[in-house]
Amino acid sequence: MPEQVDLDPCTIALHPIHDANHAHVADRLVYRPNSASESDDTMAATARALTGAVYELGDAGLLGERTLFIDLPMAWLDRPELLPTPAPRLAIGIADMPEVDDVLLARLDDIRERGYRMIFPASLIKRHLEAMLPRTDIILVKKPDELDAKTLERLPARNIKLLVENIEEREELERYREIGCAYYNGHYLARPSFIASAPRGRHGNRAAQIRLIRALYEDDSDIHRLQELVVQIPHLHVAVLRRANSTYFNRGGREIDLHRAMQVLGLIELRRLILTLTLASLQPSSRIILRMALIRAFMCRNLSAPFSGLDAEDAFTTGLFSMMDALLEEDRDTLFAQLPLNPLIIHAVKDRTGPLGAVLTLCENHERQVEEAANDMPADQLHSCYMAALASARSLMNNL
Repeated sequence: MPEQVDLDPCTIALHPIHDANHAHVADRLVYRPNSASESDDTMAATARALTGAVYELGDAGLLGERTLFIDLPMAWLDRPELLPTPAPRLAIGIADMPEVDDVLLARLDDIRERGYRMIFPASLIKRHLEAMLPRTDIILVKKPDELDAKTLERLPARNIKLLVENIEEREELERYREIGCAYYNGHYLARPSFIASAPRGRHGNRAAQIRLIRALYEDDSDIHRLQELVVQIPHLHVAVLRRANSTYFNRGGREIDLHRAMQVLGLIELRRLILTLTLASLQPSSRIILRMALIRAFMCRNLSAPFSGLDAEDAFTTGLFSMMDALLEEDRDTLFAQLPLNPLIIHAVKDRTGPLGAVLTLCENHERQVEEAANDMPADQLHSCYMAALASARSLMNNL
């Protein structure tokens, strides 16, 4: 097996935010990867920052009852299932603010209905005052006179707070206090603290991760089965325990074990937590291979449907594991020796024998046809199975 390379740790900074009485009431999360690799895309960087600040550090990351301020990319906000929790302790800005239109306004309404607070710069509020003011909870100001008196007068009735950053001296603080600022951030009050996540292997227990992703999206997801998978991935095990034992989820105060922790969090929160952690560990190259493997797996399952003697999940597993050695960068024989797979699946993958082997071969032949034919594929039943598999894989990958 090729030597595994550790991911660069993700460095995050927590900038203390104080109120007008100098009480430490919130923290702004600022993050960047330690390396400037272009392959470390925005979504992965965001996931790794949230992993360190919210999920892996538990209450230490959320700092007790204080609020966490964070800018998230719009692509993240388009996936509500990935929004970090608990919502009442999060104030969210948009890192790459798009044009203000009906689509954006509807998304903001949905996010705020979920209990999150939204942060927007005063410059944006001024340009779209009537549209944005009802959807704003915190306004970031850069100058004491950035908002006119008439606008300032409208804020208390809507419970909209003002935030100022980069306060360097007392005189600045006093000027902003005069206009009613609620939140202050800057070196005059406190220095940020820096936290580097521990390096992690590129894949970890990737086989368990893939099985866990499947289990999370099965119609009859079973908590016992999910627990069996989580214990195979140490950093997920620890993250679930920390999350469930946080003050937000564990109101009783007594420590709870993994089984009870998963019951406390529930399936939706487990999906959010586990998918975020998984995305944080995936590199773009492995995501490409995972997408190809999922398409093949879904197509094998689709092709098995007309045959009563074939188990659909065995067909899915056959397609998935036909590429698992590439996905995990593991020798195939070594991988099969480690996993309790049905021998029929192993023979189908290794020798293309039996009904499962025939389904896999049919799938692979069609993949080659797709590559060679470009846009000139016949609309037959085989291609319909492929297109359905493509849609299923895309839907699953969109949740990673």
